[in-house]
Amino acid sequence: MLIARALQHCTGLSLVALLPLSAVATPLQTAPTTPAANATIASKSGRTKPHDSQKHRSANADLNELLNRVRNTDSSDANSYPILIGAHHKLLGIYWREVANDRVANLPLVTLMGSRGRFSGCGRTRSLNAYCPESNEIILSTRGMQRSQRFSHAKRNLLGLTVLAHEWGHHVNHHSNRGSYSRREEDSADWRAGRYLAWLMANDALSVKDFTDAANLFFSIGDFHLESPHNNPKARYQAFIAGVADEQPTGLQSDGWTMDTSETFSRVTNRRGSRSDGNPGPKKVTAEVYRFEIERGGQIAGNIFNAVLGVVNCGTGTSSSCADALSQQGKAKPDGWYRLRTMRIHCEKGTFDIDDDGIQRQALKGDRKGQATLIAERACGAESTPEQASPAPEDNEQA
Repeated sequence: MLIARALQHCTGLSLVALLPLSAVATPLQTAPTTPAANATIASKSGRTKPHDSQKHRSANADLNELLNRVRNTDSSDANSYPILIGAHHKLLGIYWREVANDRVANLPLVTLMGSRGRFSGCGRTRSLNAYCPESNEIILSTRGMQRSQRFSHAKRNLLGLTVLAHEWGHHVNHHSNRGSYSRREEDSADWRAGRYLAWLMANDALSVKDFTDAANLFFSIGDFHLESPHNNPKARYQAFIAGVADEQPTGLQSDGWTMDTSETFSRVTNRRGSRSDGNPGPKKVTAEVYRFEIERGGQIAGNIFNAVLGVVNCGTGTSSSCADALSQQGKAKPDGWYRLRTMRIHCEKGTFDIDDDGIQRQALKGDRKGQATLIAERACGAESTPEQASPAPEDNEQA
């Protein structure tokens, strides 16, 4: 995305020109909740004032109701988009006002509009997937995606979630600060998006698979050429993952999966054989693993969404001048995503191999992500061998 340089009297309008998305039909506003303290909403002191107890119970009831709505809505349903996006819009308000370590108690309301919305500020432009700081408004739309990308309803919901979380990041930045990304607005918004998705995962409102799918969609958004306000793909990914790590320490358990590091997940599927070196535990361990990998060899011929994710500064000019300031030119870029693979660990030899990655079996310490060692520590011990007597088909690794 090219940043407009000639606009006068500028303020920060974050225009996210993605692809067309299906919309939230009517404006939604997030209402501030009352400061409260429990496992999810906590005051700075960790305690609730007596006179706030009734409000505290109400706030937590609202939070739990919204989380349950997200958990229980079938995302494959064609009508699920406005339900889930509306719930996430309200949850984002609760999270950034009441939950986050750097919460902003007086964070202004945000109005969320669909594709027919028009900003009341920022030159009254109508720009899809954009945030206007002058009026605290977001326009979010996924219209046309099914025709252009053949995405499932579930993936359209996840894309809407990631874009909304990113735009809320701009809103929080505008009314507080950019955290450790003081000079990088987009990276800071990516960092905040990672934090919210990690919080959802920790609260069983986002599965590991949905998290990795959402991250894959997130990482595929935007151009990364030299003039883009975004950093390069690796740095942008690092900002997102830094948010995940800041929100959720490693070791998170979710539906059988373990977060080994902030960028890897694993689920042990088989332990078999008895060690011959006198140590207790299985000889071999097999695990499904998610690992984020960046492909630098191949380039995509243009942005897969035929648009970009970026920021443009826009003043009080006409609607057309604000809209024209956003260049919607998709650029070739490196691709990266979470891959689901199979890892095979030889506990006795202290080696591991990942199916179909083109790399030969190597020592556990050779895994630069550190995941192989963590899985071995967790799964190769005597306390982790209840399945070792179970029969299993031979794998293709060397004994």
